Amino acid sequence: MFGHESSADRGTALLLPPSPRHVDPAELAERALRSSPYLALRNVACEHRGGVLTLRGYLPTYYLKQIAQAVVARVEGVRQVVNDIEVVCAGPREVRRV
Repeated sequence: MFGHESSADRGTALLLPPSPRHVDPAELAERALRSSPYLALRNVACEHRGGVLTLRGYLPTYYLKQIAQAVVARVEGVRQVVNDIEVVCAGPREVRRV
């Protein structure tokens, strides 16, 4: 009935589902990098502070550096990406003269 509260209704608590655990954006970013088909991205570390995600590590090409940045830019909670990844290219091989 409307407007009436039975004794069974009084004192009952509303049960809410547990809230999801807060996941750090750095953790989400590292998961995204590790799920990428580019295996080299799995070695990139992420740090998140105040909406700024910093990438650190070493990659063999500037292309992969850009890919890493693009992957983490879509992570929830990331407002800015600082890409401190260093590109370490293998130098040209020495040519042996016979």
